[in-house]
Amino acid sequence: MNSKTRTLYSNLSSTDDKDRLDAFNKILSLTDSKVPWVYEVWDDLLLRLGHPNSYQKSIAIMLLCNLVKSDTDQRISQSIETILEHTKDEKFITSRRCIQNIWKVAAAAPDIRQKVIDHLEMRFKECASEKHFNLLRTDIIQSIRSLYDFQPDENLRELGKSMIKEENESKYRKKYEAILFS
Repeated sequence: MNSKTRTLYSNLSSTDDKDRLDAFNKILSLTDSKVPWVYEVWDDLLLRLGHPNSYQKSIAIMLLCNLVKSDTDQRISQSIETILEHTKDEKFITSRRCIQNIWKVAAAAPDIRQKVIDHLEMRFKECASEKHFNLLRTDIIQSIRSLYDFQPDENLRELGKSMIKEENESKYRKKYEAILFS
């Protein structure tokens, strides 16, 4: 990792919101492509998943999901359960960030693709009783759609259709269908 990237990574822990956000956006952009320094930060990001600050947990989730494409050692296989736990985090925004980004893991790690898909399907069903379930379901359907866009597979579309059929409220069903079929 070069010194500029190391400084950016260090700034993820900054107490200055602007510095932290700027560093996060730059590192997130860097990790849109494969990076050679994935294992220099991997363990630290896993530790951040247990951080009491939900923003730090969200940073870790989003970066780990982006970094899976660089994970040639397939460390994600040992870490996926820990990440998936955050689809039902105590902080709603952390749950959403995890659901919104977890499709990247399924796209980059074929060995655990089905595990992620099955987990999203389970969360779609179980979140029906949760506060703001419609937002979680929207994120789940969007995640399925994003994975489909990355790797077209009619089974994903069929899964999305079957999940949408479980929705009792027509306004939400229409919203989910618009995402899946746009």
